[in-house]
Amino acid sequence: MEQPPADTTALEPKESLIQRATSVFMRLGVRAVNMADLSSELGISKKTLYKYVSDKRDLILQCMAWHCSQMEHVIEEAKSTSENTIEAELKLIRFIHQIASDMHPSVLFDLNKYHPNAFRMVNERRDEILRGTMEENIRRGQAEGLYREDVNPEVATRFLISLSHEVRAIAEDPSNATPLSQLYLESALYHIRAIATAKGIAFLEEKIKEENLFT
Repeated sequence: MEQPPADTTALEPKESLIQRATSVFMRLGVRAVNMADLSSELGISKKTLYKYVSDKRDLILQCMAWHCSQMEHVIEEAKSTSENTIEAELKLIRFIHQIASDMHPSVLFDLNKYHPNAFRMVNERRDEILRGTMEENIRRGQAEGLYREDVNPEVATRFLISLSHEVRAIAEDPSNATPLSQLYLESALYHIRAIATAKGIAFLEEKIKEENLFT
């Protein structure tokens, strides 16, 4: 008789469990993983898993909320540890590019079709995070001489958010052959180049070569 998985994380903090569950969904897909599969992947019993969440929909919502919180954490850390605003933006770009590279191709489709509340929440919160962050970054870049003074931070941020929506639409198009990670990378660099001064573009191109962002 098959034995249930050893419950190795019964005392695990909830945030850690949500983090690990998010990783499983991102790696294997949302629809493909049921609660029994997930408990096995996490090395805990279903009974323990249900101490943290009421059902799969609740878990998906919590996973997407954790994902957004991680983005905010990366943004704050990048702002405080970077030489300038472009370097800070490149740290965020690397973070999201890595997530998109590792993400199962079905995740966005599954979220949109089977978990629309979670899909809507993560997109609305992402837009809210971008709106506040990018306006601040553009103003910092203007003060540093890296972004043009004639750029309206609010308008440029709205353009970026619209561009991110288009990236998602392209990624979900069945005829598209370009990975989401590459679409995101090119759109993010397009945004920086569109508003940068000659000094800013020179810094950006130097960083691209140093970090091999296109390889």
